[in-house]
Amino acid sequence: MKSLRNINLKIRSINRSVVAVLVLAFGFTACVESEWSPYTSNAEINSVIVSAQPTTVLGTTIGDPMLTWTLEVIEGGDFCAAVKRAGFVGQQFSLKFEANENDKERIARATVKFSDGFSKTFTLRQLVASENPDYDRAWGEQPAQKVKTSLVYKTYYTTLSNNRRVRNYSICYDLDKLVPQWVAYPVHKAYLGSQNRTNAWSFDDYYYTSSGVAKYQPTNPVIPQDKQQNIVSGAYGTGDQRGHMLPSATRLYDYNTNAQTFYATNMMPQNGDFNGGVWANLEGKVRGKSCADTLFVVTGTLFESGSYQFTARGRKITRPSHAYKLLLRTKSGNTGEPIANITSADDLICIGFVFENNYTGANTTIPQAVVSVAEIEKRTGFKFFRNLDPKIADKVKQQKNLSDWGF
Repeated sequence: MKSLRNINLKIRSINRSVVAVLVLAFGFTACVESEWSPYTSNAEINSVIVSAQPTTVLGTTIGDPMLTWTLEVIEGGDFCAAVKRAGFVGQQFSLKFEANENDKERIARATVKFSDGFSKTFTLRQLVASENPDYDRAWGEQPAQKVKTSLVYKTYYTTLSNNRRVRNYSICYDLDKLVPQWVAYPVHKAYLGSQNRTNAWSFDDYYYTSSGVAKYQPTNPVIPQDKQQNIVSGAYGTGDQRGHMLPSATRLYDYNTNAQTFYATNMMPQNGDFNGGVWANLEGKVRGKSCADTLFVVTGTLFESGSYQFTARGRKITRPSHAYKLLLRTKSGNTGEPIANITSADDLICIGFVFENNYTGANTTIPQAVVSVAEIEKRTGFKFFRNLDPKIADKVKQQKNLSDWGF
């Protein structure tokens, strides 16, 4: 009996040793990650298909902000370079591509390595000069991207009739201010319907079923929740309203299409009298000018004198000093042509409006707010409606004739 007990003890000792070795060899990292850290390291990139033009591709690092990362180009270094090569997790990285003047596409590969041992490799395809991957040329509302590490560019998609997968809207989101610099979207009757306002306030990583069931679904590129306004349970506590940049009433096709307008990334802190008064009036007039060719709109924010930072639910948010809205469409409204195919400035109408985000703005009339798109370009540094024919773009953006719009 004694010898049998000794044998059992030896077996148990061996088993414990084997388990210990297995834990050290295979389980330690997973155990630490799953039981002790709420973070999982990862990296996302805004596009793996790259324009033939000189282009900067932005990426986002995700995970424990105490960790660091490094970026290395492992293939294609003769035309692709890492601009921001290292940083703390949560910061963006960027890759700069030279113009592809060859008649063949090029492949580049880059690896992001995290200090916890995780790594992710991206394969990027740079197209030839005849192709344009950034946006469909029919997306007339799209501004050109300004390369800045605090800016994230993102498009949200929805499904309309006949299972058509279409863009809902695009954003240029400022990770420092927690407010979009602009939101760009098409206005067309295809996005309208009988859906009621959903009030589905949420972060931007939820998708909604037709019955309104929220499903967690991270979108690319990822904007961490702690870099979004925490407006899910209410407004800011400053007296400002959660101001939609793409209006809810412009997206009433179905539940999800409307619910996406309640994402935190579509919000600006907005003076209530201004938001519910002249601004809402302008939004209604804009919807009334939709056409068969599509009306293209950019709603944006300015951070000039009068902007300031405040804290709401632990998030530091910058309140914009002004809000603007830019409009572009064909004059007839039924040419059947994308904006990019129009070669005469006389066949297009274009206008802008800018208001102070305060009581003065609330008491400003629509005619008093008229500006040209060219003026807003100077104030923001963005190039709007980039798909316009370059030969007519400047002339179109100088327009500000209110009578063209019947407002």
